[in-house]
Amino acid sequence: MIFGGISSLLYGVADFLGGEGAKRVSAASVVFWAGAISFPLVLIAALVVGGEARVGDYLIGAAAGAAGGLGLVSLFAGLGRGQAAAVAPVAAALAAIVPVVVAVIDGERPSTLSWVGVAVAVPAIVLCAWVADPGENLTGSLGYGVAAGLGFGGFTAIIRFTSPESNLLPLVTSRASTMLIVLIVAGVGIWKLVGFRSGPRPIVVGNALLDVAGNVALLLALRAGSLASAAVAASFYPAVTVIMARIVNAEHLRRRQVLGLVLVLLAMAAIALG
Repeated sequence: MIFGGISSLLYGVADFLGGEGAKRVSAASVVFWAGAISFPLVLIAALVVGGEARVGDYLIGAAAGAAGGLGLVSLFAGLGRGQAAAVAPVAAALAAIVPVVVAVIDGERPSTLSWVGVAVAVPAIVLCAWVADPGENLTGSLGYGVAAGLGFGGFTAIIRFTSPESNLLPLVTSRASTMLIVLIVAGVGIWKLVGFRSGPRPIVVGNALLDVAGNVALLLALRAGSLASAAVAASFYPAVTVIMARIVNAEHLRRRQVLGLVLVLLAMAAIALG
């Protein structure tokens, strides 16, 4: 639970930085260059920590990275349509739900209090991320949110099947697979990329560092305990992003977002105590 909460904090700040960077250059450029910076960091960290990874661990890591890459592609495709209000909450909710479903199928039986936390967490995440104005038609981009959520949830559900003795090594093929997906989408001309020097370099570097740290914290959370609890705890990142936007940009919080933040705290407490 602790590592899951830490991953949420890291992912939330990383997403805030990514959003700030996407205001200056294309979101694709932020994703691409952050990935290019983070890959060698993941490789060095994995080699320093060491471990005994089998071929299966690397293949599982690659599969998880492909799911995460497809999630990124879908997320930014939806954001590119200017439909963040539809994409973000759906993606965040499904990113929490998918691993819980996989955990139950795999035989996990969380405590009643943990289930209460999960039940509270899903609407809390949606409320934190929901920024739509009254009467706004969002149905056209719901598919992007669903695809993004399935991708992010798939990453969490798949990566947990790596062996504990592999340590961080599966994250190497995971990151490589994610970047391959992004490069393929960029290569066919869907995204426009700018050079690293033309972008907001400090923001991109910060995003890369925090994203790598978030991946490590998530993997540690999955290795330490329940998939369901860790996945839900790691899915509270929209709340962190909302708080960052409030602190840094003085963005107004809607009442539903304040309610979502309160529910997030209650859900985290229930999952931790469960």
